[in-house]
Amino acid sequence: MLSHSHAADAAHTNWHPANRLDAVRAVWLGTWRPLARVAKHALRNAVTRRELAELDDRMLADIGVTRAVVLAEMYRLPWDDGAHGRPPRHAARMSIWQRAGEMWQRHRSRLRIAELDAQALKDIGVSYVEAEAEANKPFWRA
Repeated sequence: MLSHSHAADAAHTNWHPANRLDAVRAVWLGTWRPLARVAKHALRNAVTRRELAELDDRMLADIGVTRAVVLAEMYRLPWDDGAHGRPPRHAARMSIWQRAGEMWQRHRSRLRIAELDAQALKDIGVSYVEAEAEANKPFWRA
């Protein structure tokens, strides 16, 4: 059993102002850090979407994005990063034959890219490394 002096010491250490400050700080950090992380991610999404909207069509084509996709992104909420695993709406409406035709067209265009010489690649503004990377992609990858 604790004597009076031990109980007083224990109470003194448990209720010491420094211990209370540490407890408050731990609760505050545990609550606000995840919220700050979400806010930072949402701000980064908003800035990236705004910068994408400012690019011209040529630059968007270089990175493989269409103007319609950028505009669709602009209307989403900033904290919605879209990582839900569902296919895009236009792909959900495509039949199996349309998808197969798209894959065949992709295969043919990659074969044609592989056949281009350095001068032709320079004319269309594509480096050899970019052309090789595109030509080596499998036909099912967009």
